[in-house]
Amino acid sequence: MTDSTFDRLEKRLPPPGPNTRKHLYIIAGVFIIGLGAGLIAGRMQTQDAVDEVAAAAAAAASADRFVVLPELTVNLRSTATVKLMKIGVTLRTVPDQRQKLAELEPLLVDEMQQYLRALDENDLEGRLGVETLRAELLRRVRTIAGPVPVDAVLLRTLILQ
Repeated sequence: MTDSTFDRLEKRLPPPGPNTRKHLYIIAGVFIIGLGAGLIAGRMQTQDAVDEVAAAAAAAASADRFVVLPELTVNLRSTATVKLMKIGVTLRTVPDQRQKLAELEPLLVDEMQQYLRALDENDLEGRLGVETLRAELLRRVRTIAGPVPVDAVLLRTLILQ
């Protein structure tokens, strides 16, 4: 006998499973979780972008606080075995006083050179020697700068040859 068209179609269709609804719920749940995770990640990236902009603005504002002096190459005391010192100094001040401190640069460089030429390698030994150097430079800079507040002397480079 021949099968009817309806019988043939019924044979081709997969038998209906009891888990089709369950699969639908699982797929919908995964979709909703993925959507939620995407939204959270988007908000976190937006917050990161806001944080980066704030950090860049803070860095730009803090860059106004520094006066970079030219690197100095100085002969040390004639009795020293180390003959040359190369030092790079940056001064930290209040942002609105930066220009006034920059105008004093020639005087500051001259005073630093006089002090550095009187040193030898024993004066620069170890952490205590570097801290003493920094403190002495800060004292001399504050003396010259007068009413312009100088918060710190930062050493960019310190090379002995």
